[in-house]
Amino acid sequence: MEPIGMARLAKQVLDPSILDDLKNKQALMEAACRCLENERSYRFFCHLSSLSRLDEMERERILNYLEATGDFESFELEAIRRLVTSDVARTFKDLVDLARDIRIEQEIDAMLH
Repeated sequence: MEPIGMARLAKQVLDPSILDDLKNKQALMEAACRCLENERSYRFFCHLSSLSRLDEMERERILNYLEATGDFESFELEAIRRLVTSDVARTFKDLVDLARDIRIEQEIDAMLH
């Protein structure tokens, strides 16, 4: 690569918005790895992911049931509702599964070498 191309690449890499994006992605991956270390957390996101896949009426029925139980604070219910209705729960669970797959591949590689 020519020197001018390297300078352009360096400027892109040092761009604050790119660095912020990388920090956010690193934080998400760290959260996914922590979720893998706690089976209850992993199951929680599995359930939220499944809930997000239901049709809107069924999802709303279940969310209303959770509210009626009184087991959750209002801010917790709001967070659950946002995770489920915005599809963030499914996306995060997919990220956790990706981290799990990477970890498994690393363990297999370590055993083979």
